[in-house]
Amino acid sequence: MTFSDFDKATAATPTAFLDRLAAVPGAVDEAMRKALPDVYTPEKAKELADDIFLRLRQL
Repeated sequence: MTFSDFDKATAATPTAFLDRLAAVPGAVDEAMRKALPDVYTPEKAKELADDIFLRLRQL
């Protein structure tokens, strides 16, 4: 799913909502790679994802 798919999706159904939610990581990854090509590496992406999951578990 791409960022444009995210824009086209509608939250009218639970499935559509989940489709929109599923598009977020890909859109963020694409934006980060374009904005910070020398900084945002696969290792940095994993580090950020691990940190996010850790914080979510603490909620």
